[in-house]
Amino acid sequence: AAAAAPAEGAFLRRDKGEQEATLQCLYDRLASSYHRAGGDRIVAAAQCTEVLLHHLPVSRRGRVLDAGAGTGEAGSMLKNAGVRHLTAFDLSDNMLDHARKRGVYDEAVQGCLPDCPFEEGRFDAVVCAGCLAPGHASPATYAEFCRVVRPGGLVAFSVPLAYYESAEGQGHVFAIETLERVGAWERVFAGARSYFDDVEAMYFVFRRQETGPYARSGAAADERGQG
Repeated sequence: AAAAAPAEGAFLRRDKGEQEATLQCLYDRLASSYHRAGGDRIVAAAQCTEVLLHHLPVSRRGRVLDAGAGTGEAGSMLKNAGVRHLTAFDLSDNMLDHARKRGVYDEAVQGCLPDCPFEEGRFDAVVCAGCLAPGHASPATYAEFCRVVRPGGLVAFSVPLAYYESAEGQGHVFAIETLERVGAWERVFAGARSYFDDVEAMYFVFRRQETGPYARSGAAADERGQG
């Protein structure tokens, strides 16, 4: 689920298990009223999907993972663009129930980033809109995306701009740049776009390299900072 704007930063000092349980409870409660509560003003899913599709050839729109799928906004756009097999992954079962009702996902899996229950190289692309925010998915998530996307596949994601540029968000910057430096992925696109009302986010697209020590670099990044 995309980070609920009013709740950003509310869980930063909790341990991992407590944070996960708190977030799951929050989004389970929000699921039925997500759009009425302001979720429809968060445009990260649309922006992230747009930049992914711009760089993802039609011939490679086979299997796509919608990580942090929430109510499935990105899924509808991806299916309409010709993605043949679409997987929703989200912490909240209630959010996934709403995503399933859209009728665009081939499977829906409950779980918490960065722990994806998918085999290496399963997907042609990964899209993650709004989850890499304060108190949400950790910097280890980037290495996990590298693991589950096939060599040559694309990973598209957003990070709120103010968070990305803050001291608190430097664990994310370090993880992203480390994966580049060690040759796990290469940058295809980076730019600031709208995220929520007048708030901007950085949007990225990376291509996984044919080889790369993504697991080792991801562990190092997570050890360096959990912002």
